[in-house]
Amino acid sequence: MQFQYPEDREFFANLLAGGDVKKLESEFSECFDFRHPAIKRWEFNKVKKKLLKELVDKYGGKCQLRIHPDCSKDGKFEPDHIIPLSTNELNKKLRHMARTSTEKVPAQSFGSNDIKNLTLSCKRCNAFKKHHIIISR
Repeated sequence: MQFQYPEDREFFANLLAGGDVKKLESEFSECFDFRHPAIKRWEFNKVKKKLLKELVDKYGGKCQLRIHPDCSKDGKFEPDHIIPLSTNELNKKLRHMARTSTEKVPAQSFGSNDIKNLTLSCKRCNAFKKHHIIISR
């Protein structure tokens, strides 16, 4: 896996693999895709309905995030990227970049559309999560 910064690899190794970089690369490589987010979003939109059905079957129609007070109240679900397709969270947390009056903190491309990087989320929780990295496993 080709992380732009070594501290990003360490961040995800700690988050997903108990700090073990080899385990991150052997067990979680499918969760990462460093291509441009627009390409990944276009590909995702072509298979979104199929993936949603697989996730509803797998999780029994229950939101796996459960992070919003109104979780699942409307009964509408969607696939959620566990590792977001793109996020500026690591640039903020690890590199202490800050927004200026004219520009946002740059986002990085991380997450894949692989089923291993998807979970079932209600629409409220998915909208609340946005581009943040929240592991609910």
